[in-house]
Amino acid sequence: MNTKDINLLEFDKVREIIAGYCTCDSSRSLARLLAPRSDLKWISERLDESSEARYILEHETGVSADGLLDVSDMTIKASHGITLDPESLNMVRQTLDAVHNIKQKITPYRTDCPLLGDMAHRLGDFKILEGQIKHAVAPDGTLQPNASQKLMDIRNQQRTKRAEILDKLQGIISDESQKKYIQDPIVTEREGRYVIAVKTESQGNIRGIVHDISNTGQTVFMEPWQTMALGNNIKALEIEEAREIERIMQELSEAVGKVAASINSSITLASLIDLALAKARFAHRFHAYEAECYHPKTTDAPYIHLTGARHPLLGEKAKPLDIDLGKDYTILVITGPNTGGKTVALKTLGLMCMMTQSGLPIPADEGASLPIFKGIYADIGDEQSIDSALSTFSGHMSNIARIMQSIDNRSLVLLDELGAATDPTEGAALAKAILNYLMKNGTLAVITTHYSEVKVLAHTTDGMQNASFNFDPETMLPTYQLTLGTPGGSNAIATARTYGLPRPVIDDAMSMLSGDAVKMDQLISDLQEERQKLITLNRDLDIERARLDKQNKELSKELETLRKEKKMAVQQIRDELVREIADVEREIKDASNELKKKRSMENVIIAKRASHKARTRLNEALQKDEEDYDASDSDEIKIGDTIHMADYDVTAQVTAIDRENGMIEAANGPIHFKVSELSVKRIETQTDKKTTKVKMYRPETRCPLELDLRGKRADEVETLVDSYLNDAAMSNLKKVRIITGFGMGVVKSIVCDYLKRHPLVESFQDAEREEGGGGATNVILK
Repeated sequence: MNTKDINLLEFDKVREIIAGYCTCDSSRSLARLLAPRSDLKWISERLDESSEARYILEHETGVSADGLLDVSDMTIKASHGITLDPESLNMVRQTLDAVHNIKQKITPYRTDCPLLGDMAHRLGDFKILEGQIKHAVAPDGTLQPNASQKLMDIRNQQRTKRAEILDKLQGIISDESQKKYIQDPIVTEREGRYVIAVKTESQGNIRGIVHDISNTGQTVFMEPWQTMALGNNIKALEIEEAREIERIMQELSEAVGKVAASINSSITLASLIDLALAKARFAHRFHAYEAECYHPKTTDAPYIHLTGARHPLLGEKAKPLDIDLGKDYTILVITGPNTGGKTVALKTLGLMCMMTQSGLPIPADEGASLPIFKGIYADIGDEQSIDSALSTFSGHMSNIARIMQSIDNRSLVLLDELGAATDPTEGAALAKAILNYLMKNGTLAVITTHYSEVKVLAHTTDGMQNASFNFDPETMLPTYQLTLGTPGGSNAIATARTYGLPRPVIDDAMSMLSGDAVKMDQLISDLQEERQKLITLNRDLDIERARLDKQNKELSKELETLRKEKKMAVQQIRDELVREIADVEREIKDASNELKKKRSMENVIIAKRASHKARTRLNEALQKDEEDYDASDSDEIKIGDTIHMADYDVTAQVTAIDRENGMIEAANGPIHFKVSELSVKRIETQTDKKTTKVKMYRPETRCPLELDLRGKRADEVETLVDSYLNDAAMSNLKKVRIITGFGMGVVKSIVCDYLKRHPLVESFQDAEREEGGGGATNVILK
């Protein structure tokens, strides 16, 4: 893209905004180098990185490249054998720490964010080197006291020697025989040696070396001979200390130099990640999204689809722009009043395209679709140039000539006030000729104008379209809303009236307008008024439609609630009748036990009739609601159904049903069964199955130590318990546990009642707390 077009569309300012969201200098530099490209793969990857960064920031708000420094020059020096100073090494450590933080926080998102996750994964691991530098160099860039054991020993020796010197010098100062020679009773330092202040006239009375003289000449600073040896020792230790520091710095610098290439590549990757995060921060602040970007087919014109596009430099003042260009028309002619938003619309459209081709999210609604342009060209603003002695018109023509020489059918051209700043007749003719040329080349173009002749051309030419920014007829203020299909009036006289031009001037100007001009302005005004009425009507219809949709949803929700309540009521009735039937079945069992003793059928018949009566009540209660449920959900058994008999663990086909006595006859091959209807369960089978193999139940030699009844129906509890106790007795078990759970206590009650009268049970009680407590029962068998 041409630098002139980039600056005219103010893309350089957008780059500065992105740079402001970066957290390190290297990524800021990358942001300032952003430029539109035509490589679809590159653009798509950059947009995907932006989208991934938005995802990461939603889940990891603290991630950033804070502390990342461009230390590539230092690492290169280290790789060439140059020893780095502690401050430089500290900058390297700070950078390695920033790299580590980015790697640690972004790598876990590698699955959801493959591009940024892979970049983070490729960052080097420098924790050992970082720790070595941190151990030797303090955060302020000074050497740590414990950088090495040898350095610690040297400094300990220095402290000891200094203490000895100070003690001796203090002794000299305090000596009564020496006090008369001392100028000041202090110990100071000169040229790295510890000295005392001696009167000049008394220096011959103290043996030593003079290291300095005061400005007044009254005092000499002497190192007494008694401390010279210790001073020499300290000097030697200082030399040894410097050599040890140099060794430490050299060792660390060599370690940095060995991984210099990896450090530099990690800095680059981390900077790219930070740039992606900056784009995500920009997107969050400006409500921006990544547009869909594509290469138009050779035979198709590029197509631009934008809704809610906003100029990023205007912030909250930006007015949303909706535009579709390239589908039904390739040239859009925007007309309307000055200060109505035409120029901003051109810049907004150009910026959206430039930002997308630079891999940036755009402040527009989701779902934007933008083609890849080989060139985006603009002629916007005052092109007057004093340096080149060009007038405004000449400046525009010079720029447009440059554009005309570069365009093709993969270009976007934005021309503001085309043909202005010259004779209106010639300017209009020139503007029409330029539009025809753009049309012939298949170039996408958006232009603004005040010329009526250009409006007519756009109205009468296929592939061109009028659009307008209009005034509110009541407030006489611009609406900033782009309206397709109708041209807009310039409203120059109305604007002048709004800004306070004297009424006589306004009236005089109105009288000078030709009749055709007045009629055309009136026609445009009428068309805009009719369009506004349609817009208002459509808006009212949308509001009414939304209201009806909301009402329908509320009614549907109420209906669903009623259905659920009805189903719950039916279920409660079912549960109550099941409990009643379970009670009746117990009576049948009791009657059966009595039958064994009394050999009388009378009690059994009475009990069976009671069971049939309860079952009839259940069927009557459920019959009226059975249309609300699928037939497949019903448990009612019919002749021909396949059932499972839990007592025998056998499947068979129903051959007869005795509803009055609650008995079912079933057969499996030559074997026939007669069982209680409550002890069997209907099962689904494939219709093409002719027979079912019989699986006869045979007690195993070992029976499980516990029976779990949780989730079982009340009507099958006694059958399961009876079968289990028989198996346990046959397996010679003396103690077993029956798990009932807590729930409502129905199953527990049935089990306890049945255990009281079972002939195999000696005793039973609640299980220990660790065995389930009241939710389980321990049974002792005879």
